[in-house]
Amino acid sequence: MKALPKTGILALMLTSIVFLMTACNTDGKYEVKNGKVFFTYWTVSFGTQRHELKDVDAASFQSMKDWLGRDAHHVWFKDRLVTSAHPASAEPMEYPLFRDRRDYYYKGAPLHVKDLATFTVKKCEEREFWATDSQYIYYDSLRIEGSDPATFEYLEFYKAKDRLHVYYNGKILPDADPASYVAMGTYSKDKSHVWYCGELMEGADPATFEAEETLESDKPDAHDKNRQYRYGKVFELND
Repeated sequence: MKALPKTGILALMLTSIVFLMTACNTDGKYEVKNGKVFFTYWTVSFGTQRHELKDVDAASFQSMKDWLGRDAHHVWFKDRLVTSAHPASAEPMEYPLFRDRRDYYYKGAPLHVKDLATFTVKKCEEREFWATDSQYIYYDSLRIEGSDPATFEYLEFYKAKDRLHVYYNGKILPDADPASYVAMGTYSKDKSHVWYCGELMEGADPATFEAEETLESDKPDAHDKNRQYRYGKVFELND
C-alpha cells in the first residue's frame, strides 16, 4: 500500500477538524412517542437536537438504521423527507447512502443513476462521495457529464481523474493533464500547472514544485526553484 504523502496527512487533519466542528453525529436515533416520530442527534456546535418528522405515519414507522427511517408512504434520511424514494424497497447501504428499486440516494439526495446494474461506489463518506456506472461518474449528488467512468481513478481529498479530465470537488479542473497530474494534499500539479485547493497558482513552476508539511503559520508549506509559498500564495519572510 502506498504511503500517504506528508501534505496529505496534514490536509486530512485540517479537513477532519473542520468536519467535526460542523457535522452531525451519525449516532442519531428515531423515537416514536405519543403518535409522533422524532429524530434526535448531537453536534459539536449545538449539542443535542430533536426534530419532529412531519407527515409521518407513526403506526407504520420503522427505523432501518439510526439515520434512515420509513413508514408506509415515505422515507427519511435523518429528519429529511426523501419525497422520491420508494419506502417498500428502500434499504440502507454504507452511511450515508441508501437505495431503492429505482435509484441511489446520498444524504437523502437522489443520484439519478442511469445504470443501476453497473453502479459501483468508489468513495463513501459524509464529506465526500464518488461512484460510477457504465455511463457516468457521480460526485455527491452530481452526475458528471462528459466523464469516462471506465478509466476513473480516485486520488485523494476531493480529487479524482479519468483519461479525459481531472476533477476537483466534482468539477472539471480546467486545462489539467490527467496523465501527469499529481495530488499533493491541498496542492496539486501537472506538467504545466500548479493548483492550491483547485485554484491555479500563476507563475508557479511545476517541474520543481514541492509541498511541505507544517502547521506553523510563519513558515512556508511549499516551494519551487523561484519562490516559497504559504496557503497557495507567495510567502515573504515578513508575512
